[in-house]
Amino acid sequence: ERALGREGLRSMYIGTLTLSLFLAVFGAVLLAVLLGNQLARPLLMLAAGVRDVAAGDLSPKPALQGRDELEGLTRSFADMTQQLSDTREALDRSMMQVHTSRANLQTILDNLTAGVIVMHADGVIQSTNPGATRILRVPLAAWEGRVLGEIEGLEEFAERVRDEFKSFTSEQAQHELDHWQQSFELHSTAMSPAVQTTDDTRQHITLLARGAVLPNQSHLLVFDDISEIVSAQRAQAWGEVARRLAHEIKNPLTPIQLSAERLALKLEHKLNEPDQALLGKSVRTIVDQVDAMKRLVNEFRDYARLPQAELVPVDLNALIQDLIQLYLSEHQTAPVHWQLDPSAPRILGDAQQLRQVIHNLLQNALDACEGLPEPEVHVSTHYSTISQRVRLTVRDSGTGFPETILKRAFEPYVTTKPKGTGLGLAVVKKIADEHRARLDVKNLEVNGQVQGAQVSLSFQTVASPDKG
Repeated sequence: ERALGREGLRSMYIGTLTLSLFLAVFGAVLLAVLLGNQLARPLLMLAAGVRDVAAGDLSPKPALQGRDELEGLTRSFADMTQQLSDTREALDRSMMQVHTSRANLQTILDNLTAGVIVMHADGVIQSTNPGATRILRVPLAAWEGRVLGEIEGLEEFAERVRDEFKSFTSEQAQHELDHWQQSFELHSTAMSPAVQTTDDTRQHITLLARGAVLPNQSHLLVFDDISEIVSAQRAQAWGEVARRLAHEIKNPLTPIQLSAERLALKLEHKLNEPDQALLGKSVRTIVDQVDAMKRLVNEFRDYARLPQAELVPVDLNALIQDLIQLYLSEHQTAPVHWQLDPSAPRILGDAQQLRQVIHNLLQNALDACEGLPEPEVHVSTHYSTISQRVRLTVRDSGTGFPETILKRAFEPYVTTKPKGTGLGLAVVKKIADEHRARLDVKNLEVNGQVQGAQVSLSFQTVASPDKG
């Protein structure tokens, strides 16, 4: 019995100890899992957050609200991620503002009438705007990364700009200058066919340029074409000269002529035949030269007193037909042909001044054809439905304009005629400006040979908006 009892007690102890061991192991594992989860959860959360941040995901991260260090670390990491997200948003907004400002600046540069060129200190072109291409007639965008002085026709301009920057740099600190300004005369340009305009003859350009040094030491060059302003100033100066001529010279001319004729009348019968011939020749010379001076003064007076145009609807074709009848005589130096566009609407113009324009152009064309074997003058009108403007064209088969005259064709007293005053095209230019008409003059070339000249005026129609 005692042996049997010991075996049962032994089995009970073994079972009890086994159960206790199992419970102890289970409790230890459970405790380890609980403690491990408490320790590993923040670390896993941090590891996942770090991976997201490394991938660029800065969205709000979860954080534990406990009091131990690891849970505090998750809260700090979430705050840091939020700060990074806010910084990125601020940076994105700044970049958007930069891109917007850059786009606005580029739009402004693209629409500036002035030309803008940014260069390195050694003259290498960094960037340009369309205004520079339009003024210099060179596709400057294709020359970016190359030296400005390498462009054909701009060598002298580039050298003078370089000298101006050199002088400015040496005097900037001493005189506290922030820019330099200078005018330039371009006598020839390397015109590219891609940027040619209808005014193919304009080879003389007056530029007003301003230069400054940017913070990165690049050179900024801004320039504008002031050729028309200079031409207008010259025309105004010639108008003042004309008024003075009319006042100071014309009055003494009549007494001079009358005195010469009176001397001839009084002395003609008192001199012998050789002296009479000399006297008559001298008097005729005086009278002829006085008449020539009177005509000159009268033309200058008319140029100075040209009234302001009164723009009303005018039938340009009818004006041409009325005036051209005066040039159909067989005694003209050249036949006058005309081709008028019947679809041309009325234009805004002053009929009297337009008659003067047509007369001056026809007379110049006929004078250019004088003495040629096959002279011809053509007058035509053409209506463009796209621009809604009517173009008047007068061309001849003469010798064309010399290059020196072509550059200054619209300035007073610029002429190739021995007895001309050079006011014909100057008056045409003045009337064209009053009518807001575009005026072009060029030589007509066939196989590189000049075969005449052409003058065109483009007028605004009655119903069309003013497009300049």
